[in-house]
Amino acid sequence: MRSRSTARRQRGTASLELVIIAPFLLALMMLTIAFGRYAQTENLVDQAARDATRAATAQNSRAAVPDVTNRVATQVMREAPSSCRGSASVDPVRMTNGAFSLPDPNNPLAIDSVSVTVRCTLDLSDLAALPLRSVEIERTFTSPLDRYRGYR
Repeated sequence: MRSRSTARRQRGTASLELVIIAPFLLALMMLTIAFGRYAQTENLVDQAARDATRAATAQNSRAAVPDVTNRVATQVMREAPSSCRGSASVDPVRMTNGAFSLPDPNNPLAIDSVSVTVRCTLDLSDLAALPLRSVEIERTFTSPLDRYRGYR
């Protein structure tokens, strides 16, 4: 059993401990939110590059590819945080020289491909407890073209 003098000396220690630990807990919580937001946005940028590339490989003409890739990437990036959605961009589509043309009979093993790169800038400055600013996320996806699909 504690005496009254011991109880008086320990009064307020829980409040003091909370004041000391609270900033660390708050920083840990903000860091967890930042990592979660980064992981979600990274996944969306990767998905946008993958979906845009696959949509490009479904086209029959080379001229239709840039429009399709931009449209698909923009559609996927609608779910991204607003800072990333506003800064999202699709680099010019990279295609091999033989892409969307008839297969070369002299080189039957040639594999043509399409590559799409999607990038955005994720702003993390709203997490005021951490010294984070912004981070650029970039993902590239490459997909081969089917040699025997329909050509015009």
